[in-house]
Amino acid sequence: MAKIGYAALLISLAISLYSIEAFLLGLKHNSPKFIKSAERGIWAIGGLVTVASLALVYLLLSRDFSVYYVYRYTSTFQPAIYALSAFWAGQEGSLLLWLWLLSILSIIAVLNRQGWNRTIQSYALIVLALIEAFFSLLLVWFSDPFAPSPRHFAQGMGLNPLLENPMMVIHPPVVFIGYAGFSVPFAYAVAALLTGQLGEEWLRKVRRWVLFAWAFLGAGIIIGGWWAYMELGWGGYWSWDPVENSSLIPWLTATAFLHSAVVQERRKMFKNWTVVLLLATFILCLFATFITRSGLIQSVHAFARSPLGYYFLVLLVTSVGAAVYLILRRREELRSPAEVDSLLSREAGFYLTNFLLSSGAAVVLLGTIFPALAQVFQGKQVQLRASFFNRTFGPIAVAIVLLMGFCPLLAWGDTDYRKFLRRLAFPFGATVVGILVLLAMGIREPYPLLAFLLCIFVGASILSEFYRGVRAAYRRGNPVWRACLVPFLRHRRPYGGYLVHLAIVLIALGVIGSSFYKEEAYVSLHPGETVDVGGYTIRYLDSHRESTPVKERFTVLLEIRRGDKRVAILRPERNFHWNIEQWVTEVSLHSTLREDFYVSLMGLKEDGMASLQILISPLVSWIWIGGGLLIAGAVVAFWASNNSADAHLS
Repeated sequence: MAKIGYAALLISLAISLYSIEAFLLGLKHNSPKFIKSAERGIWAIGGLVTVASLALVYLLLSRDFSVYYVYRYTSTFQPAIYALSAFWAGQEGSLLLWLWLLSILSIIAVLNRQGWNRTIQSYALIVLALIEAFFSLLLVWFSDPFAPSPRHFAQGMGLNPLLENPMMVIHPPVVFIGYAGFSVPFAYAVAALLTGQLGEEWLRKVRRWVLFAWAFLGAGIIIGGWWAYMELGWGGYWSWDPVENSSLIPWLTATAFLHSAVVQERRKMFKNWTVVLLLATFILCLFATFITRSGLIQSVHAFARSPLGYYFLVLLVTSVGAAVYLILRRREELRSPAEVDSLLSREAGFYLTNFLLSSGAAVVLLGTIFPALAQVFQGKQVQLRASFFNRTFGPIAVAIVLLMGFCPLLAWGDTDYRKFLRRLAFPFGATVVGILVLLAMGIREPYPLLAFLLCIFVGASILSEFYRGVRAAYRRGNPVWRACLVPFLRHRRPYGGYLVHLAIVLIALGVIGSSFYKEEAYVSLHPGETVDVGGYTIRYLDSHRESTPVKERFTVLLEIRRGDKRVAILRPERNFHWNIEQWVTEVSLHSTLREDFYVSLMGLKEDGMASLQILISPLVSWIWIGGGLLIAGAVVAFWASNNSADAHLS
C-alpha cells in the first residue's frame, strides 16, 4: 500500500507539470484541445492524491509500523479516531492533507468555469497546478509519508497525549481548508493581473471563495482557542504563540479584503487595496506553513527544525517577487477612478477599517518574526512576551470594534449630519443606560468599564440596523415572524456582515470578562476537606489511581457547591504517559453563560493530598458563542447570490 501511495504522488507530480505545459500551449495556440487535456490533468491529480491519501489512512488504521510515519504517530493502544487524526499530526501527513485539499478545490475551480473568460480561467489553473507541483515535489523527494521504517517495530510511539483530544480531529483540517481555500482566489487574482481584466466581474466571482476560506480559517482559530483552553491546563485560550499568530495574520488581511471588495463593487474604489490584500492573504498562508515547518521560531505547535522550511522560504520569496512585479506592471489599471469625497462617509469608514486591519496584521507579523530577526542581527533569539502584543495590537483592535459601531450609521458618498445624529441616538442612549447598569454592578475600574461600554455602543448600533430592517419589512405587510427573517432572505450579504460584527462584540465581551476579572487560586486538600474560592465551596471527596498500558492515571473527585446548591461534580486528572515520559493534565470544567469554574490537578501525594489550580473566568462561554455566530454570519453572506442586489447593499 505504501508503494501505491508513493507512486500516486510521483505520477501526480508528473501530471501537474504536464498540465502547466498543456495550458500554456493551449493559450499560445488558442487550442481548446490542449486546454481540455490540461483540465483533465487537474482531475487526474485530484484522483491520484486521493489514492495516496486513502493509502496513508489505510496504513494508519491498520497500524503498519513498517512505514516510519505510522510508527511515529500511532500505536495499537490508540483509538481508531486518533489513528485517523495521525494523518495530519506530522509534517509529512499535514503536507499531504494540504495537497489533497488543494487538489479537490482545483477540481471545483475547473467545474466552476461558467462565466469565466477562458484565458483568465486557464491562467488561474496554471497557478493552481504550480502550487500542486510544489507540494507534490516536497512529498516525493523531501518529506515522504510512505518512507519505510529503518527497522522492525512491534509497537508505535503514538500521538503526543496533548493531541489526543476530539479537537485534534477537527482543528487542523479546518485550518488547512482555510489555507488551501485561499489558493483559488489568489490564482484568479494572479490571472486577472496577467490578463489585465481587473474590473469588478472577477471580484464578484471570487467573493464566495474568499468567504469560504475566511470562515474556515476563523473557525479554526476559535476551535484552536477552545482546544488550548481545555487541554493545556493553563486556563487561557490565546497566548500569542507564533503559530497562533501566523493563522491570525492572513485572517486579518482577508477580513480587510472583504471590506475592500464591497467598496470596489459599490463605488469602483480601492482596486489596488483589493488586489494587494488578496495576494498578501495567500502568501501569508504560505508564511504560516513556513513558520510551522522551518523551526526558525520556537513554538509549542511547530515541528522541529527542518530543511523543508527553506523550500517554503523559496516559494515565499518567489511569490512575493511575482506579486510585486505584477502589481507594478498593472499599476495604471489599478488606479481607482473615484476617491473618498467625505470623511463622514461609509467609504471613509471602510478605508480606515482596512488601514487598521492591515496595521494589526503588520504588528502581529513583526512581533512574530522578531525572534528570527534578533537571531540574525544579535546572534540570539529574543522572544517577545504576550504583553507586547497586548500593548500594540490591543489599541488597534479597540479602534476596529469602535468603527464597527459607527460604519453602519454612515451613508455612501456623504452622510447627512442630522440623519447621522438621529441614528446615533439609540446607541448613545444604550451606552448611557449601560454606564448606570455597570456602575450598579460594581464595575468601576476605568479600562474594563470603557471596554464594556464600547461593546454596548457597538452592539446597540448593530441591533438598530436589524431593527430598521425588520421594521421596514413589517410596514410592507409582513407578519412579525416573517419580518424578522426578511432582511436575511432579501439582503443576505449585508445582514450576514452584521451578524459577523455582532459575533465580534460577543467575543470581545468574553475576552474582557476573562482578562480583567479572572480569579485564580492554588490550594492543597486532603480527602474530606473543603475550601471556599470566589463564592464556591470545593469539597475533596475521593481520589483514584489506575495503571494502563498507555499511562499512569491519577484522578480526584470534587464536589462544587454555590451556597446550599450543588452545581457540579468535577474529575480533574493528572496522568504520566509512558510514550513521552511526561505528565499531562486533564482539566475539568463547569461552564455557564456567567462564568467558568476550571480545575487542574497539579499533584497527588501518597497520603491523598491533592494540589489544585482553580480558575474562575467570567464570560468565557461568550467567546465560543461568538465564534458560532461568526460562522453563521459567514454562511448567510456566502448564501447571497453574486448577481443579486445584495452586492450593492452592504
